[in-house]
Amino acid sequence: MRYFLRFDTRSIPRREAQVVVCGSGIAGLTTAIVLKELGIEPLIITRGVGNTFYSQGGIAASVHPEDSPYIHYLDTLRAGRYINNRENLHILVNDALFRIIDLQRWGVAFDRNEEGFYELALEGGHSAKRVLKVKDYTGRAIYEALLRRVKALGIEVLEGELQELLGERKVSGLLIHREGSLELIKTKALVLSTGGAASMFRFTSNPERVRGDGIGLALRAGAVIKNAEFVQFHPTVLKGTGFLISEAVRGEGALLVNSDGERFVDELLPRDRVARAIFQQIASGREVFLDMRPILEGGKELSELFPTIVSAIKERGIDPYREPVPVNPAAHYYIGGIEVDSFGRTAVEGLYAVGECSCTGVHGANRLASNSLLEGVVFGYRAAYRLCSELSFLKESFEEVKNEPSADGRPSLSYGQLKELMWSHAGIERNREGLEEAKERILSWIREAPTWERTPQNRKLLDILLVAYCSVIGALEREESRGCHFRRDFPHERETYRRESTLGDVLSHTGL
Repeated sequence: MRYFLRFDTRSIPRREAQVVVCGSGIAGLTTAIVLKELGIEPLIITRGVGNTFYSQGGIAASVHPEDSPYIHYLDTLRAGRYINNRENLHILVNDALFRIIDLQRWGVAFDRNEEGFYELALEGGHSAKRVLKVKDYTGRAIYEALLRRVKALGIEVLEGELQELLGERKVSGLLIHREGSLELIKTKALVLSTGGAASMFRFTSNPERVRGDGIGLALRAGAVIKNAEFVQFHPTVLKGTGFLISEAVRGEGALLVNSDGERFVDELLPRDRVARAIFQQIASGREVFLDMRPILEGGKELSELFPTIVSAIKERGIDPYREPVPVNPAAHYYIGGIEVDSFGRTAVEGLYAVGECSCTGVHGANRLASNSLLEGVVFGYRAAYRLCSELSFLKESFEEVKNEPSADGRPSLSYGQLKELMWSHAGIERNREGLEEAKERILSWIREAPTWERTPQNRKLLDILLVAYCSVIGALEREESRGCHFRRDFPHERETYRRESTLGDVLSHTGL
């Protein structure tokens, strides 16, 4: 099913753009800003704020004289369990300082200490303080600064949602849904920065609008998905909400305790190990709490360090100054994604991907804390430069397309049912039996898609199902535990699996 929606391009209002950037997180905004500074006119399509805006902790970079990119490299490699793409990882850590300066140039004011140097935080898996931040709302500060820069440069921003990518193995245009109807944009280059797919799990820190369907759309166009089995679960989300309590809180000294008052894990271990320890406590019938009071014992003020977090906790009737805060793990970051090279290029000519929807391989099997914002700005920058070089080589190849299937059925599932299935069968701990059941149920849903009414909502559901299918297949085929992928039936790393995974031609796999 190359196209899902019912449409005839000859009857759709159209416009043209040199380059379209779909998404307005740190990766997409960086790409658009650099393109504009290089003399290219990008058009940004966005459906609103995403994960960058809600990111609290910060952005990792070895800026201190006693730190180094090589130490940052080793920490990332260790967290990723040694399947990281080493070429791209070298780029990430060595370009970090340059991109931090760019962010400052574009208006981001990172916290400074009394000596005027960056106020650096320590987070799990890092062997040095190297996380730059703006209080506990770093992502929002970056988003707002980059958006101001976008407006100052006169870059056009349209609110809409990507629906179809036109062209055969190359980009010739795209369809967006905007203000209740379809619009056609003719272009020979599209940069996807649509975010990850962690929201396909019942418990998630991701906002509702970030659902991973951009990855599924790219799969329908012929892109390859990489490392789809690796989904990072954040250890500390405020119980009963999707509100994330930053790793930086534990870095400042907060402790994890169970309902018996026992501390059961080293809080600064990599996220997969902390999340799994909490999961096991909850599975055994205990509750888990984050006790922030030890920070006060060190003479620091919670509301100054973490104003957003303290305010959100108090709004829910909990006083972190007097009592521990109930938490649980939740799906947070989709490490897998669209396979790209070091410049964001995919298997589809003219299609680029940056940020969480892409997979550069820098995170390996488990993302090191605060490397995600860094990845977005580093590879968004590189994608813009490559596009500037290659744009003249991309040939316009637009042809009118008519897709008129006759179907008016309703899906037999809801998005909530998929979230429940993924959490229970492909979540923090997995095994073959659960994954096989998830695979068969997802396949049955995908194969009924040709009977569905061709609405944007149903299109989104299909594209998310494709991503879920890839994640389950990847988890089934990786018969080991590595990083954030944990198999109860294969609880140890196995040398034969010390490699990345890819899955192409997904439509033939599913029978569409």
